[in-house]
Amino acid sequence: MPKTKLARISITVPETTLNALDEKIVEQHYESRSQAIVDMINKHLIDDQAKRNEVMVGTLTLLYDLSSKTLRQQLFELQQQYIAQVVSSLHIQLDDQKILEVMLLQGKSIDLKMISQKFTALKGVIKVHLELMDAVMPPIAQNQIEQGEQS
Repeated sequence: MPKTKLARISITVPETTLNALDEKIVEQHYESRSQAIVDMINKHLIDDQAKRNEVMVGTLTLLYDLSSKTLRQQLFELQQQYIAQVVSSLHIQLDDQKILEVMLLQGKSIDLKMISQKFTALKGVIKVHLELMDAVMPPIAQNQIEQGEQS
């Protein structure tokens, strides 16, 4: 993989801003100010893409309780309802009652946020976290063949 070309910039910030940045570097275990600033810029750019409703990939992490009798069926039905966006899912049983599930999603950011909200609203879901990224998965060859046959 070719090495990313870097460019140097110089910025002037208030001393209080610099002190806050240095505190964040320690808290977040960044290796340098540059790494912290690049990470903050990337997060801002990802937020901007999400606001423009672009196609993105993301992970939807759920923690839920098995004591809800109908929850597993509801989770399955929601995944089926959004099968075009839910690419894959993995779940692991943490203890007698709690399941951690991670879904890989792709689609327009507004759709992914709406899907996340639907999972959040289910009784028995304890926590939900959607993380969007500025990337798109390559097309799956099998899907391209099937789409070509349908045209």
